[in-house]
Amino acid sequence: MPEDFAVAPYEAIHSHVCTRKEACPHSWDQYAGAWNAVAYRFLSCMDHDKAFTESFERSGDAPPQPERYIQERALFGFFVTGLAALESLCYGLFAIASMVDARTFPITTPEDMRSITPERTACQFGRAFPNESMTAALRRVIGTSDFLDWKEVRNILAHRAAPGRIIPLRVSAACQHHHGGALWAKGIQISKKATGSRRKWLANTTCDLLTAADDFTNCHF
Repeated sequence: MPEDFAVAPYEAIHSHVCTRKEACPHSWDQYAGAWNAVAYRFLSCMDHDKAFTESFERSGDAPPQPERYIQERALFGFFVTGLAALESLCYGLFAIASMVDARTFPITTPEDMRSITPERTACQFGRAFPNESMTAALRRVIGTSDFLDWKEVRNILAHRAAPGRIIPLRVSAACQHHHGGALWAKGIQISKKATGSRRKWLANTTCDLLTAADDFTNCHF
């Protein structure tokens, strides 16, 4: 895993949850799949960050084809897998909590599973564990503009469009020159930091959630 992935709490949580594997087999199955996904999606997101940054350094913010496709593929993968890492983490947390309080955290039927979102996970933790650091950490995440913007961009890319770019030009008497600063979905500037700064937020957010979840499982398992 990348250095900015919180391996220690991720593994510690797994050690705690393993103690309920036999007692809660269905919740365990849902947790185990989600926990795999957290690592795989995070790692994939980092790979897309690297691919985009390398392409930008090679060709800038308004390259012709096929380099433009390479950048768009990396951006799509980055936003889709990055949010998937957080959604899988919240799904896994819901499954963990169901081993403690199955009534508040139902995860048996297909309808139960489809209803689990980061927002619902935070809501149910607030009901069952209002004073836990896990609840506070979840609420911080879903209330940030970073999370809401990431979710909106993911929805645009996955369900609606491959956005074009607004490319500023400097006009002189002789001709027009592109001078950098191309804008993409939701006004995101295509720059070396377009994915790198968001990768940092994702890594910090994942670390905060895993640290709180380590405390939660250490207390309840």
